[in-house]
Amino acid sequence: MIRNGIIVTAALCASLVAAPLSSAASAGWQRVGSGMQGGVSGIALVEGAPAGDELADAVVVRDNKGDRESRLATVRLRAGHAPVVTELPWLGMLPADLEAIDTVPGRAGHYIALAGRGEAYHVVVADGRALAEHEPTALPGRHEGDNYESFALHRDRSGRTFAVWATRGSGAEKAVVHASSVRIGPDGLTFGTVSARQEFAVPFPDEDEVRHISDLKVLDDGTVMVSAASDPNVNDGPFTSAVYDAGRLTVNPAHDAVLRMKPEHALTPLSRFTRQDNRKIEAVAFLPGRLGLWGTDDENFGGSLMFEHLG
Repeated sequence: MIRNGIIVTAALCASLVAAPLSSAASAGWQRVGSGMQGGVSGIALVEGAPAGDELADAVVVRDNKGDRESRLATVRLRAGHAPVVTELPWLGMLPADLEAIDTVPGRAGHYIALAGRGEAYHVVVADGRALAEHEPTALPGRHEGDNYESFALHRDRSGRTFAVWATRGSGAEKAVVHASSVRIGPDGLTFGTVSARQEFAVPFPDEDEVRHISDLKVLDDGTVMVSAASDPNVNDGPFTSAVYDAGRLTVNPAHDAVLRMKPEHALTPLSRFTRQDNRKIEAVAFLPGRLGLWGTDDENFGGSLMFEHLG
């Protein structure tokens, strides 16, 4: 429906009320969405919220396309308790197929969410709703037919903010990682010129439709972490996934972003999920102490989250 010139949509009625969901049967996995509309395609930690072992507040996006289907939810994770998931109404231009999200550094409640075709949305989460400010902004260098599943923001020591994103790749087609400066101001998003572009492929998964980058995040020290997944294009799977230390983002004396992604032969999974595990990781976040938080879009099996220490 349109109210005061703003599109209002969401999973309605009971789905807007915070509701605990039972944990998944697999050890460590916690269910945060059911069925095809309940997958997690991207995750961002809430800035300033407590975080640690089995403790996090997060915002997740769902890659739904229907007018009345949820796009974004908040998740409260606490040890010994089922996740509390709240689907939020979306105000503003309605996106289709949100695939990634990250927190805007230094601006609590502000996020950048990315749709699969390469449109970035500045989203403010407050007062039980998600407000998409301004029109979406196209990624620089975007081409017709590109398929994106990852986006991250990184603020370097100078205070400048950089964006890193990638096409997902498919089988023999490698992912392509990009980086540029970005300004997030009152008038919306402004990307700089793409200063780094590099192909990337993983050794595992190595069968079915391999998505070489299903999500990525940049750690405080510039380490680029990625997830990869395989999908047989059958909604029951089996799926496989892995998480990698994939390379590094640095900034040169001219204040341009520089990417140094590792070659395929130099990659070793930090975490690996086989067909028996049947998990399709499409979202990653990282907490202090090398603690990872993985999110899945397991199609018919919905979406789940899991903490994992990376050693």
